[in-house]
Amino acid sequence: MASIDKVYRTLKNLANKEQKGFITPAVFNRFAVIAQQNIYNELFEELVDAKRISRQNLDPGRDKSVRKRTLEDLSPFVTRVYNLPFATGPAINNVYFKPANLSRIISISVGNTNTGGYNVNKKNVEIVYDVEKMDKILGSRLSRPTQDHPVALITDEIEVYPRTEVSKIDLTYYRTPGGITSTGSYTDSDPQWIALNTGSTQDLEIYDPASTIDFMLPNHYVSELVYEMAKLIGISLNDAALTQVSAQEEARR
Repeated sequence: MASIDKVYRTLKNLANKEQKGFITPAVFNRFAVIAQQNIYNELFEELVDAKRISRQNLDPGRDKSVRKRTLEDLSPFVTRVYNLPFATGPAINNVYFKPANLSRIISISVGNTNTGGYNVNKKNVEIVYDVEKMDKILGSRLSRPTQDHPVALITDEIEVYPRTEVSKIDLTYYRTPGGITSTGSYTDSDPQWIALNTGSTQDLEIYDPASTIDFMLPNHYVSELVYEMAKLIGISLNDAALTQVSAQEEARR
């Protein structure tokens, strides 16, 4: 994944202001979170563009497909939760909590949930976001949810119908951007460049790889992270040169 130390060092060299202390670890860490979130959002916009390119027969296809590459870059953010816990306990057994790191729902399924093995009883759940539409579905004799055709209403929680016949659900979703620890584990913590505690020489900024949290984005996003942060920091510092460099890079891509 994208090394936060590489982004940090490159950005300081680009800004050429290391001696002035403008880009400190604290400032960098604040903008690192926003930069990663911006690029994450842009990936979903690229999926829309990929569909348009495909319709115009301009997509190279196979390994060079725009859609394939975008989905591959989004894959670290795909998470699956088995046996999602009830939100309100067994008294109302069709309401489930949304995970705290949920960004966008991909799919919901019901059945005899397990740890990923093949399950012949698994059924996909139709997803509805409109409360009024859900009320019409529940009141209809033709489209009313059944055990074989369950329906989920997505609001601040997840309600799955039929209420008395669904006990467990599996949720697949895109998680909000977090970070990667030094052991390679995913974490909900934000990317952080951490310096060793050097006592009276803390201003030396000695990199601490054991405590640092890298970006979740793939490694080839290092340059994009650098220019995205340059734009954000340039605007914050009212630095026209830094903002111009990032703008030129955006125009070139």
